[in-house]
Amino acid sequence: MYNLLISLGLSLLGYALGALVAGWLAGFLPAIIVLLTAYFFLARRTGRQLEALMKQAGDAFQAQKLDRGRELLQQGFALAKWQFLVAEQIHAQLGAVDYLQRSWKGAREHLEKSWSRNWMSQAMLACLDHREGKPAEALARMEKATGPGGGDPSFWAVYGWLALESGDRDKAVAVLAQGLKKNEASKPLAEFADAVRNKKRIRPDKQFAGFAPGWYQFFPEHIPPQQVAQMTGQKAPGYSYPAPRGFRRG
Repeated sequence: MYNLLISLGLSLLGYALGALVAGWLAGFLPAIIVLLTAYFFLARRTGRQLEALMKQAGDAFQAQKLDRGRELLQQGFALAKWQFLVAEQIHAQLGAVDYLQRSWKGAREHLEKSWSRNWMSQAMLACLDHREGKPAEALARMEKATGPGGGDPSFWAVYGWLALESGDRDKAVAVLAQGLKKNEASKPLAEFADAVRNKKRIRPDKQFAGFAPGWYQFFPEHIPPQQVAQMTGQKAPGYSYPAPRGFRRG
């Protein structure tokens, strides 16, 4: 917001100078040039500041310093008054962190404040809908996100899986077929579509390996036991990663 206001102020100054030198009509050209140039550089500066915070937060999360990572992300809200969509980006990141920690309530609160065209956030919300026993709402949310998410095979895999888990195999077949039209080169998506179409048994830990690691952002319960063991330091045979309600089948 501030970036736009500053740019508009500089633009008015540019117009005044142009009008003073060459007349009122001639003032529009420098005004437009100043507006676009100023906004570009100011927005870029804010973007770099946010990017630096995101990187620091990511490093903290990698080091298992979750509280520090959250604190760094929340510092980014100070940049929201400078640039549009900054707050939405931060809410999306905080929501994803809560989702992976299975803090479903916190995840929903943040994800609902993310940008509506962030398909990953919308897909997480759809998964939350399904986990809460609202499959129709989940599928409707995914349908609305086909525009921004349509170019990613993972989007269609999530959509198809939610449809299958809702008990509507025909819907899942149709969704995956639609996804393949836009992602013809995706072998994992083609294999999943074939398995659903031919009513084969779906083994999430194996069927969706081709979409990893991104798949686990939506379904952490599908992380293979061996990988969970690496992350937790526990032996794979003795560790069970609990699956939330609605995602136990397969």
